[in-house]
Amino acid sequence: MSAGPAALPSALERVVPLLRCPLCREGLRPADAGPDGAVARAVVCGAGHSFDRARHGYLSLFGPRGRRFPGDTADQVAARDRVLGSGLFDGVVGVLAEVAREAVADGGPAVGSRPWPGPVVLEAGAGTGHYLAGVLDALAGIATATATATGAGIATATATATGAATGAETRGTGGVLGIGTEISAAAARRLARAHPDAAALVADTWEGLPLADGIADLVQVVFAPRNAAEFARVLRPGGTLAVVVPGEGHLEPLRTAGGMLAPAPDKVARLDSELGGAFEPGPVRVVDRHHEVPATVAVDLALMGPSGVHLDRARLEHTLGPGDRPVRVHLEVHTYRRPR
Repeated sequence: MSAGPAALPSALERVVPLLRCPLCREGLRPADAGPDGAVARAVVCGAGHSFDRARHGYLSLFGPRGRRFPGDTADQVAARDRVLGSGLFDGVVGVLAEVAREAVADGGPAVGSRPWPGPVVLEAGAGTGHYLAGVLDALAGIATATATATGAGIATATATATGAATGAETRGTGGVLGIGTEISAAAARRLARAHPDAAALVADTWEGLPLADGIADLVQVVFAPRNAAEFARVLRPGGTLAVVVPGEGHLEPLRTAGGMLAPAPDKVARLDSELGGAFEPGPVRVVDRHHEVPATVAVDLALMGPSGVHLDRARLEHTLGPGDRPVRVHLEVHTYRRPR
């Protein structure tokens, strides 16, 4: 008797029909169980290319050139996790959730094959998964209503069967699917644990996304590389792209005091030029808040980004001192739509 399909974690299992082999672009499927009955931890394509799921829960899908860049270090990722856990960027989560609700309410059929009625959200360069998890939580109610209305009832049935009621226990009911891609293995470990409905993929945005055409309702990018052609390809017609970029004075005066790198002055101006060929520009939302942060958060802010590889924690702690530090969080959330 032949072995059945291998069991993958829920979100990874659900994302497999949407994946494409990064080497030949064929569809992927779970590998069969081994001859001894052990559950396989891989996906394969028809051409025989195989990709293993790491024990940390993410699936690596690199193209022919493999991993060209290491991405963020474990120290950078840990610093970012602490900063995001402090709530400093919760305003960005709120705006992205608002964009996501509008994108899903806009509706429209996906081009790719989706074996469930709920929305699909992709975050390219998802880091620890903090923003993706916030958006998935915001869409959970919408996804449940969609599943119920279409008779699928995935979310409702799962919650009922497991006795889930309210709070954290209701997280991950299956009505919405999040896909996070990330090149850093250190970040992917956290991404794989960020949310039960988030599938973590290690992939290089510049090399092409290992996903089928038109499968996403929303693509979001927060301080991460952008590939306009790939984003347009994986979005359904009418789908939304949300890009978060720093506004003028973001992280000042801490940026100057800590010797952090400054964003390119034409970064925002280049955005519309870069994306205009494939997308229609939409509203721009702004998060602009002034905070006083503890010294530990101030140091982590300096170390979590691109400047982190050039800065020393001990020296920063000496430079910034033990007291609270003022910092401005000024970000712009630019939205675009793929033409129908």
